Amino acid sequence: MNRVDVLNEDMTTALFKLAWPAVLSMLFQTLYNIVDAFWLGKLGKLEISAPTIAWPVIFLVLSIGGGITVASLALVAQYTGKGEHELSKRAAGQTLSVVFSFAIVVGILGGVFSGEILQLMKIPAEMIPYTKRYMSTIFFGTPFAFGIFAVNSIFIGWGDAITPMRITAISVLLNAVLDPLMIFGIGFPPLGVFGAALSTVISRGAVLIYALYLLFSGKKGFSIGIKYLIPSGKMIRKILKIGLPSSLGNSVTSFAFLIVTAIIARYGAVATAAVGVGNRVTSLATMFSFGLAQATSTMVGQYLGADEKAKAYRVVWKSSGWSMLIVGVVCTLTFFFGREVTMIFINEPDVLVEGTRYFKIVSLSIPFFATFNIFDAALRGAGHTVLSMIVNISRLWVIRIPLIYFFGASMGITGIWYAMLISNLAIATIAALMIISKVWLRKVV
Repeated sequence: MNRVDVLNEDMTTALFKLAWPAVLSMLFQTLYNIVDAFWLGKLGKLEISAPTIAWPVIFLVLSIGGGITVASLALVAQYTGKGEHELSKRAAGQTLSVVFSFAIVVGILGGVFSGEILQLMKIPAEMIPYTKRYMSTIFFGTPFAFGIFAVNSIFIGWGDAITPMRITAISVLLNAVLDPLMIFGIGFPPLGVFGAALSTVISRGAVLIYALYLLFSGKKGFSIGIKYLIPSGKMIRKILKIGLPSSLGNSVTSFAFLIVTAIIARYGAVATAAVGVGNRVTSLATMFSFGLAQATSTMVGQYLGADEKAKAYRVVWKSSGWSMLIVGVVCTLTFFFGREVTMIFINEPDVLVEGTRYFKIVSLSIPFFATFNIFDAALRGAGHTVLSMIVNISRLWVIRIPLIYFFGASMGITGIWYAMLISNLAIATIAALMIISKVWLRKVV
């Protein structure tokens, strides 16, 4: 069995047993975008810019459903901590029903209206055809992505991080094989950016079938039956009570990223390509913190379910310390070797200059952003998604976007990099104070 016995295991041991598969899962997930960027970069800056522009829009929708999976993780974890396994299964089943219903609707709407969305963003005309093909394809595959996220969150809340890692790894490997074949048309006509998106959708669809088989068969120790999918008003209300604030926070945050991306796009393809490379490498650097954050969320949920508040508080600081240390080492490398890192993806001189500048400025704040991830995960694992919503909205709408307009007006694209630096430092401080207050230790389940 892959499950970690959080309540009886040594805290540090349990943290890393849950974190290392989560870190690998984040690495594999990050490789989705890196593989796309690597191959699309061979075609040019317009092609590599397509995913950069499309993903904030896609993530805006994914984040709404993602809030429901946050509720699933919190509920499954806390019911498991209480020993109420029947309720854990019911929470899991109801989550799947809600998530799939939502995904089908928004996937169709997003796919059909991708062109109109890009026009509202005022994306430069030369970028729209490439981005539209990529975005609409990913949107139509939304149910596959949501399904995988939901199944993974269920296993993670139960204490099994290895199964989600394997699910994600298989999906990424399939995508890595299909990407160059479909982009360059090896054996059939080249599909370009459409091929990159299609390979992602196909790989996710295939893996979702496997993930659902594992969940319903009980081969990993946790299982649900069809009866748990039948709507239950009481459980759905509980899921929505926890999930909707998270969905709102995620969606408002994603909309903020959409605005930031649109602002950057106005500076042209060079700036967009530079931030695209920067974001992908930054996400690779912070995968350690996201892995530890996922482990922290599970442990906080189970500790609070078992009424072990002192342990829940302690694991947050233990995890944040490790996160700061590990991500700090990685970001030291990106600070000194930003040009070389940018060159891996694209070798156009103007993009190299801007990419190097991005890493020199933004790298300084990423270790602090990593600790923020831990603090936010603790709030979500505790079920206090309203607090999580507040800090996430504050990070971008209260701090970053005003700073982008302020610094961007006088410093251009470099001012945006400084706005990112300051907002990361500020929100890490605010979230730390919230954790210190211990208000999040109150039970909500």
